[in-house]
Amino acid sequence: MADLRPEHVAFLGEYSASAQDRRIDVQILCWPTVSAAWSMLTQSLTMLQPLRRGDGPASLRTPIASWLHDVAPQLCLPVREPNAAESTLATLIRRLPLRFAVAVVEHQAGQSSGSDALRYRSLYSGCLTAYGAYLKSTNQTACRIIIASPGNATDNDLRRATYNEVLPHLDSAARLGALELGFWPETSVPLPMEVAQLAAASVGRHLERPSEASPLFETVRAHLAPPSRFHSLSRQKRRK
Repeated sequence: MADLRPEHVAFLGEYSASAQDRRIDVQILCWPTVSAAWSMLTQSLTMLQPLRRGDGPASLRTPIASWLHDVAPQLCLPVREPNAAESTLATLIRRLPLRFAVAVVEHQAGQSSGSDALRYRSLYSGCLTAYGAYLKSTNQTACRIIIASPGNATDNDLRRATYNEVLPHLDSAARLGALELGFWPETSVPLPMEVAQLAAASVGRHLERPSEASPLFETVRAHLAPPSRFHSLSRQKRRK
């Protein structure tokens, strides 16, 4: 896309988990609210390095061993203490000018691949509806492209086709405009995508373990742009 600037790019994070006979899929749309948001992320991580990694060469080589590192290895690289990792990353994200939209789908594990399009349709619709509502309430302009992590070619084609079917039928379609869906071409993803992946994982893990305290989940929830299906799921759980 010609003349694409950092503030024109939003990122998509995804998380899937199976529990007993149910599967949970979470999708997070992450976008900047100011033009310098992504550069601020890089600067914040750079400032964090001398505070957390220490001076010895061993500390520079030793990664944190946890689900956090599996989801966001670059963000976790400066964090030396596993017990403080989640709080550190929550603080980093809390200070960034960005917002999230979340969609959640729960379904029977082992469903046929023919249901994948329905699952993607629900996830895209939930995230884009919340994003459109945010744009309307703030009178901001939509990003120009959403970047997702790549899958195989068949899955990418299905995801893009489903996205292109959903977008024109949303109430906020005119406000969202020609918002494209693209896939990051490399294995190593950019820092903003790691933020989106980390946010999706924190929501998914909360749904799996709702009684566990999570500063990262609380930070993500504070950055959510309503409405979203996640909020309704949370209310249902609290009423039980």
